[in-house]
Amino acid sequence: MLTMIVIDYIEAKFPLRGEPSAPNAPWPQPQYLNVSSDYIYIDPEFFIVYSNLKNCDIIDKAIERYKPIFFPPKLSIQIPNIFHEDQIFLSVSILVKSKKCHTYPQLHDDQSYSITIENSYGIIFAENVWGALNGLETFSQLLFINENNYLVTNASIYIHDWPRFPYRGILLDTARHFLPVPIIKQHLDAMVYNKFNVFHWHITDDQSWPFVSQKFPQLTEKGAFSSDHVYTPDDVQDIIEHARLRGIRTIPEFDTPGHVAALGRAFPEFLTDCYNGSIAGQAIYGVHAEREILDPTKEEVYKFMNEFLKEVKNIFKYESYIHLGMDEVYPACWMSNPNIQNFLKENNMSNGTDLMTYYSKEILKLMKSIGGKSMVWQDIWDDGVKLPSDTVIEIWKDTSLLSNSPSWSYYLSKATSEGYDAVLAAPFYLNMISYGKYNTPESVMNLEFFKWYNIDLFENFTGDNIARQRLIGGEAALWAEFIDGTNSLSRLWPRVSAVAERLWSSIYVNNPEDAQFRLDVHRCRMLRRGIPAAPILNGYCGSYEVGMKHSMVNEPIFNYIN
Repeated sequence: MLTMIVIDYIEAKFPLRGEPSAPNAPWPQPQYLNVSSDYIYIDPEFFIVYSNLKNCDIIDKAIERYKPIFFPPKLSIQIPNIFHEDQIFLSVSILVKSKKCHTYPQLHDDQSYSITIENSYGIIFAENVWGALNGLETFSQLLFINENNYLVTNASIYIHDWPRFPYRGILLDTARHFLPVPIIKQHLDAMVYNKFNVFHWHITDDQSWPFVSQKFPQLTEKGAFSSDHVYTPDDVQDIIEHARLRGIRTIPEFDTPGHVAALGRAFPEFLTDCYNGSIAGQAIYGVHAEREILDPTKEEVYKFMNEFLKEVKNIFKYESYIHLGMDEVYPACWMSNPNIQNFLKENNMSNGTDLMTYYSKEILKLMKSIGGKSMVWQDIWDDGVKLPSDTVIEIWKDTSLLSNSPSWSYYLSKATSEGYDAVLAAPFYLNMISYGKYNTPESVMNLEFFKWYNIDLFENFTGDNIARQRLIGGEAALWAEFIDGTNSLSRLWPRVSAVAERLWSSIYVNNPEDAQFRLDVHRCRMLRRGIPAAPILNGYCGSYEVGMKHSMVNEPIFNYIN
């Protein structure tokens, strides 16, 4: 039985506010939703899913994946003994207007869909396959097993839905701690359940280089934690394909010229020798290491980057963008090096910012030459570098993170007004934990969830309407200093679901007290699908608790079909 019980108080004297949720409330909330109060029964043996697209891998494999979600194979669902056909839900048809089987999602694809259920039949209608996937996910959430163990949904439903922002991303850091491929794929599955559509793969950093390069195998031979802590070419393709089939773009990040200590273990000659006085290779604690940051004065650095980026572009062949990082480059090491000081003088430069500008322009030219587009952290734009017009700037700085920084709304307004597409990450660093309180006038339990849910990306935005269109979305980041395969799923889910609704749903869907009950329903839904999502309220999810006899948390039904 799929009973879910919510305890709507923290303590008896601290009741939670908000309206209780229906057991099949969709998350994120659709733009328009109208449902009847009566229900219709579903017979798993006779229910049929049609599609007007034949031999389309995106749709065909989605239908196969969703069958065990519609009808969990380990549960005994009652077969309805009903003689009136109008009380039985017979089929749903997936109708794709374009009749095209698209290969890979793009930023401005139409992601909208509609769902109609009436007179025992359902229709999921979408312009293209990506909208159809969104509709299929919402449809799956509308089905639930009632208290009598029958599979039911509302007898009459109309939904018309589309995302508020086209870019809805999650960053996973696989360098500070390694994430095994099955864990990454579970994150991708959970992204589908929450309508995220961009996987930002922060794959390398100072700590390790797990990405296996066939051109430069020494990168992992010397830069990975071990020969087991690597992503082989087959692993990478497996992840890209897993994401693609679910309508998720995979944008890899290879951060330079900083964050390259692991690269330097393979190519120490590429790094800058840092000086303490006149002595090379001397660390100053908190200032610089013995060697760090790529040396932009060396031609071999650009030859390497050209060959490596070509390889990356070929591997991630469907994706137009590569994230180049370009953040947190502290110039103390550069400025301590006499060779670099001479280079600056010879080229009419005066400081580290000038050198960073020089390096970034060269790398951006390389990207253009190989037919790629660039995504960067905001730092080089802060330094005044004129970026190609199709560059996406990711905003990570804010007063809450850096005391001397303007607010993220200032940066968003400025970047988009200058003609760049921008993505907001600053308020969505989910590796940072803050716990809820209950001894407040609001009587709120999960203040952390409220914090993200209440963020409006256009808060204090000063750009015009054209600039508003260039704010393409947001991204939640899970930096991995204290996160690995043991806790990444429960740390991220369902906390990031708050961000999901903020990026998808209307700005007028903004009552966190009601949303907390819907999210608790959704958390139980994710548990049933094999995602070990952490609790946000008191209560329980039927037999779906970790360690219970019939628990399916450690046996995800979603992985029965690849």
